[in-house]
Amino acid sequence: MKVFARVAELGSFSGAADALDLSRAMVSTQVASLEKRYGVRLLNRTTRKVALTSEGTRFLEHCRRVFRELQTAEDELSHARERPSGRLRVDVADAFGRHLLIPALPRFLARYPDLRLDVRISDRVVDLVAEQVDVAVRGGTITDPGLIARRAVGSRWITCAAPAYLEQHGWPQAPAELLAHQLIGYRATGSAKTRHWIFQDGSSQLSIDPDCRVTLDSPEALLLAAVHGAGIIQTIDLLAARPLEQRELVVLLPGTAMRGPPVSVIYPQAGQRLAKVRVFAEFTIDLLRRWQRRVAAVTGLMDPP
Repeated sequence: MKVFARVAELGSFSGAADALDLSRAMVSTQVASLEKRYGVRLLNRTTRKVALTSEGTRFLEHCRRVFRELQTAEDELSHARERPSGRLRVDVADAFGRHLLIPALPRFLARYPDLRLDVRISDRVVDLVAEQVDVAVRGGTITDPGLIARRAVGSRWITCAAPAYLEQHGWPQAPAELLAHQLIGYRATGSAKTRHWIFQDGSSQLSIDPDCRVTLDSPEALLLAAVHGAGIIQTIDLLAARPLEQRELVVLLPGTAMRGPPVSVIYPQAGQRLAKVRVFAEFTIDLLRRWQRRVAAVTGLMDPP
């Protein structure tokens, strides 16, 4: 179509060949293929000039419209690479979404007025490609080779309880003493087992199978139960920062805090070319790192590696 349009505009096969850096034979073949495909003559050829037939005139109008639409599409794709715009589908874990992302949304939206966010808050692990998610925040090691994972922060497993509970039941001084306390365990949805509690024991790791008085399948519910004095929990420090800041919980056995899973921003490889994905990733990583500094300040623990 581009070859035909250039011949029509220049009125010359050789002129079109020079303009397109093609041989004259190639230009003639391309136009002849169009005419053969549609079964009509598009150009009248003489030894001195080339003129459009009536069918060729109408077809040239269609070609120009197609070229304009293609240019618009290319401009939009280029714009998407350079300027954050359009709809961004985001999937985040429940605790991160509620406590960090939602409060920060006004700042993000003000910074990028051409973006529209479609946020899914869930602890379910989704298939980003199958469910057409542009970017997600995930804890743990990412092994999918089709995804780009940008590590934001590390985490620690901490053991904590409400001051009221400790006043009534006493402060454990070692992991083994926890077994004499009311423990609140976590069991992932769909799992039959309560998560083991882990502790740093010098250069090694100590693991205990807690005999839990209460078992819950929600990290949020776990924190809430502890805040209300139901017992002792082990959780990720990033999740417990707010009740720790408000002194609704206190850290127990801080010297035994074990390294937890990293938190990463992940997206399909194609997403790295989109400005909307890049800016959300940068914003989220900065948000998580600011939060981690708050966590370190309130727990007294160094930022995990």
